Amino acid sequence: MASFADAARFLLLTVLGFYGNHPSTADAASASPVSGWRSDLDWAALSSKLSSSASLIDTSYDNYKDECEPEFSQPSPTNHALIDQPSGMCLPHLYLGWEMSWPRPSENGHLNQTFNQAYQDILDYLFNDASTDVESWLADPTNPSLNLPSKVLFPSIASDVVAAVNFAKEHGLEISVKNSGHSYQGASSKKDTLLLNMNRFTHYAPTGIMDCDATILDTTVAEDLSNQPCLLSFAKGKSSTIRVGGGENFDKVYRAVIAANEEEGYKY
Repeated sequence: MASFADAARFLLLTVLGFYGNHPSTADAASASPVSGWRSDLDWAALSSKLSSSASLIDTSYDNYKDECEPEFSQPSPTNHALIDQPSGMCLPHLYLGWEMSWPRPSENGHLNQTFNQAYQDILDYLFNDASTDVESWLADPTNPSLNLPSKVLFPSIASDVVAAVNFAKEHGLEISVKNSGHSYQGASSKKDTLLLNMNRFTHYAPTGIMDCDATILDTTVAEDLSNQPCLLSFAKGKSSTIRVGGGENFDKVYRAVIAANEEEGYKY
């Protein structure tokens, strides 16, 4: 029953994330938690191993407030408007920036708070004019329920990811990974982690469509697997493949296919 309650609590709370006109955080205190998470580590050493197109930045609650919150005040907020924000921290729904999608302050991830409390918070928010409480939770940069990283790396090529993983392993850091941010458990925005935002990783799809040679149909998979993608494609009744990079979501892939179809006479 505990797991069911947790799931139900989560579903109820994330409903709030689908609506615009959230309590504004415009009047939030200007102070944020001290920047420079894990300043005891040699971050310059990591930066020195990154490619010229990669970037490693400090982030804070202020980035989430300034870059992400305004979109959720729109009648129909979209992830498309959030994914390219400079800090790389925006998430599909506002409340995903707090543990369990629940901004009520908690020191232990809401372990001591009940489903009934979550349900009552929603009822109060919707029907009992408790928006003042919710607004204060959302506007508090020291809220212990905040679930946002303080260090974000934008890798561009595979060696950037390798450098980050090796650095994290050496120093005992946890890594979170984000593309479009649809992790309702918070895995793509976890606090006290080094966040790898893959959105700027090399995009292969725009030039990655390849027509397959039908002569390979009667062959077996090569030892180097070079013909495997086309064999799988033919097995599904398709005659082409598309290469997709680690940071390319469906939107980017579909746009690449549309562009290729417009150029090639809608053959794909």
